[in-house]
Amino acid sequence: MIIDCDQHDWVEIFCLRRQLLLLNLLDGTALTVRATDTRNTVEQEYLLCETASGERAIPMLAIASIQPLHDCGQTDGEAIQLKLQEAPK
Repeated sequence: MIIDCDQHDWVEIFCLRRQLLLLNLLDGTALTVRATDTRNTVEQEYLLCETASGERAIPMLAIASIQPLHDCGQTDGEAIQLKLQEAPK
């Protein structure tokens, strides 16, 4: 499974802007992070980000939604619900 291409474009834009984000993970965890890059392995795609406790690689498939924030932590835009699609074979 992979995330929808349009949504992946937004993730790339957030990384280019080093956007402050609120991530809601599928396990119910909410994280405030600064997006820095993405990384792909054969098994998984990751969002690389800075957190209060250091750098972190978060599996894209573990993210339920992403909401951009202003640097002061206020909402900057609507949450993007990540949609999954079958990976091409």
